[in-house]
Amino acid sequence: MNTHWIKEAARLEESGIDFVMVSVLSIKGSTPREVGARMIVTANHSFGTIGGGHLEFKSIESAREQLKQNQAQITTQDFPLGATLGQCCGGFVSVLFETVIQPKFHLAIFGAGHVGRAIINCLSQMPCQVSWVDSRSDEYPDTIPQHVKQIISDYPVDEIADMPEHTYYLVLTHNHQLDLELSEAILKRGDSAFLGVIGSKTKSARFKHRLRDKGFSKEQIAHMQCPMGEKEIISKQPGEIAISTLAHILKVRAELENRLNKAENMTSESLEVLDKSENSAPIKAAESNEESK
Repeated sequence: MNTHWIKEAARLEESGIDFVMVSVLSIKGSTPREVGARMIVTANHSFGTIGGGHLEFKSIESAREQLKQNQAQITTQDFPLGATLGQCCGGFVSVLFETVIQPKFHLAIFGAGHVGRAIINCLSQMPCQVSWVDSRSDEYPDTIPQHVKQIISDYPVDEIADMPEHTYYLVLTHNHQLDLELSEAILKRGDSAFLGVIGSKTKSARFKHRLRDKGFSKEQIAHMQCPMGEKEIISKQPGEIAISTLAHILKVRAELENRLNKAENMTSESLEVLDKSENSAPIKAAESNEESK
């Protein structure tokens, strides 16, 4: 039996890409594939086959509809090949759909220059989803990782409105004015998990001054990390800047997750205390009633 799908599933998990495992669960009569035949379906690609034809087309369509629901689930569908799908083999196939939703975070990278390309290279094996935005189509490399969405936009600032909540933003375009406009738009949204802007301390001071003049608060301006990356790593090499920046993002992400976990634990503890107090109240009341008799 062909087991190449195992390697493909592992690769998708490493890259943080959602997928559906589509398997032939049972068959009756003449069918294109045997029980256990599998294929993997993502939002943009498919790997393997369960027999081709209309059966496979409808299965891919169903798998992608399940991916849009953004939740892990297991479902089955029955396909009469002759009556419903018009396939000449005329058998009956039950198909199993197992939707795998990956834990991930979203990065929006503005700029496809040398530093942007270095960051994308570092992200090739990282479980995340990436939106990579630039107005210059010729700056993108020929090969882009599957979990990276290439967005060619005449005015990249317009793309910010379509980014998910809690996105991690990296602003590193070829134009300082565009960097400032992007930073303003991201801060105005007010829901970013991180905003890193490439540049020197001089550029940082200039940006902060302009943001203050435009009415941004101290808290908003402090959210912008410029220069971006680990403060201890000072380098002008694209690869080193990329590693430093991603290390900083991972730190921020870990801190946010720790805060969320602490908040959840505090909520759980509060609920436990409330439950105990509610459960003990009737007992105390009963004891008091007994004493008064």
